[in-house]
Amino acid sequence: MSDDLKAKTIRGVGWSTVQSWSIQLISFLVYPILARLLGPEAYGLIALAGVFITLLDIFLDVSFGAAIEQRKDLAPQHINAVFWAFLIAGVALTTISMFVAPTVAVFLGEPNTLPPVIRWLSLGFLLQMVCGVQASLLRRELRIKALTTQALVSVIAGAVVGITTALSGFGVWALVVRALVTRVIAVVMLWRLSSWRPQWEFSRRHFNEIAGFGFAVMGNRVLNYINQHLDQILIGRYLGTFALGLYDGAHRLMSLATNLLIGSYSQVAMPAFARLQGDMPRFRAAFNKACRFITLVAFPAFVCLCALAEELIVTVIGQQWQDSAPVLRLLSLAGIIQAIQYVNGAAMMAVGRANLRLALLAVHSTGNVVGFLLAYRHGIVAVAAAYTIRAYALAPLDTWLNCRLGVVDFRGLLRAVRTQAVAAGLMALVLIYLRARVLAAWPAPAVLACGLAVGGATYVLACLALDRRLASESRDLLAMFITRPKPSAGNDSESCNQ
Repeated sequence: MSDDLKAKTIRGVGWSTVQSWSIQLISFLVYPILARLLGPEAYGLIALAGVFITLLDIFLDVSFGAAIEQRKDLAPQHINAVFWAFLIAGVALTTISMFVAPTVAVFLGEPNTLPPVIRWLSLGFLLQMVCGVQASLLRRELRIKALTTQALVSVIAGAVVGITTALSGFGVWALVVRALVTRVIAVVMLWRLSSWRPQWEFSRRHFNEIAGFGFAVMGNRVLNYINQHLDQILIGRYLGTFALGLYDGAHRLMSLATNLLIGSYSQVAMPAFARLQGDMPRFRAAFNKACRFITLVAFPAFVCLCALAEELIVTVIGQQWQDSAPVLRLLSLAGIIQAIQYVNGAAMMAVGRANLRLALLAVHSTGNVVGFLLAYRHGIVAVAAAYTIRAYALAPLDTWLNCRLGVVDFRGLLRAVRTQAVAAGLMALVLIYLRARVLAAWPAPAVLACGLAVGGATYVLACLALDRRLASESRDLLAMFITRPKPSAGNDSESCNQ
């Protein structure tokens, strides 16, 4: 990896971390307020609507945007073709969602309350379709600082409006308004941040060149959708919105943690890896380093989330959500292995093997379908257990395929994560002992605070005892993030904006 790319990537990861952590902090502060004001029923209803909206959102969000980020020889004709494809798809999907909302609501078991929620949320497609290209170009250029600014302003505006609406007694509509306001602000800011503007041209040849990768990515997202939402569909349809609200409460906390710890790197990983396609030794070294530093923070965080799930839920969103704790505990176990899976997926996509990634996700989706269908009648805890079992059973397949592609050195990967794994294991033993023998009679907030402090100290000391290089490497990464970049001789993004 060249020094310039390395610096850009590290600063990109740094700003992506600022973005992710800031947004998740805002969400962490806003979610308890809205959860206490609205309760599981409202969140169950919005989760049901989200099942359908997210499915259609796949076709607008990343299908061709990822192709812009990945392609080496990107021409203005490619970008214009993607923009007009976004536009056509957005109009079509908005129209479809408006008409089929009643049918979807009947299928999901909420024929009266769900259709208007789906229809209003579908307006987000009209907003998103006009800024997808701008966001992809900013990510391609690793302008993560600009994306961070946009995301923070949008999320804060949406949060303020959402809380105000909830306090006014509008119920589930507070969540709908919050989503729409966030999208409106995002559109305005992305057009101001990006200098690219669409031209009245559509090249079928350039569209076909980029569509192969884009359609493969779309297939990946469809299968990811099945992985992430089939459980919610089954719970909402057969167990009701209250049960779905409890499951969604645990799922949201897990998503907050995942986005906070892993999402910051995932925005940068694929375009950064893609620039190393022609140098496999450096590619493998970058992969191992990515796994090393993602697991450095992800392993202890998910262990804490698992061990202190009940205390976290009672402290943050209230006693009425306590039945979500076993679900959160199981999902957190899955998060431990998924920390590495995120990097595996980015590496496979970066070398242009989107079709192989699609086949791999089909295997994972099949495992989820079988597990969820066997588990949903036994309740939300059984569904979470099925998800976690599938995650661990199929994780070795992802790594094995990347090893076969030559993008992963398995022994190097083990060396990169072994210290963090051992330290997290020691941390887990300490937390289990504390909760069972020392803190059993303490109130939930005190157990949570003490567990985080003692568990965190245990992990840090264990890491330093096992591998002292981690401290110096972390300082070096922080220094590269803080250091201002030197002006470069040229910028390959300029040609794309002409």
